[in-house]
Amino acid sequence: MVQAAQIPEATIGTIEVPYFGRKVKIAGDRTFADWTVTCINDEDFVVRNGMEAWMNAINTHDSNLRALPQDYKSNGIITQYSKDGDAIRTYVFEGMYPTQVDQITMDWGTTDQIEEFTVNFSYDFWRVEGATGIPTT
Repeated sequence: MVQAAQIPEATIGTIEVPYFGRKVKIAGDRTFADWTVTCINDEDFVVRNGMEAWMNAINTHDSNLRALPQDYKSNGIITQYSKDGDAIRTYVFEGMYPTQVDQITMDWGTTDQIEEFTVNFSYDFWRVEGATGIPTT
């Protein structure tokens, strides 16, 4: 029921180290941006209910109880396909959990659109599985 997603972003920070009156730049820590997906909402709210239940398991609405990370973190996968339907590249998200489930706009004026909402996920890191697309020479 995911209609759209994006290939994930990763950034390597920069550390400036003073050296003889100048700043020398060296590579810092890698950080991973959150992953956002757009979900189609069906009339049974299957995906929406699942996301809300997952978030409630992380931190409950009423009693403010928190789960342990090993109880709520999971893995996610996004695969990019060619125009022929062959898998080109697959990303695996490790330690993923939802941080935001967006609103669903209820508007009688939008008669030709399917209800949808976005979900924002945080995760520890991503890795490429299978073919990397990186030249070997």
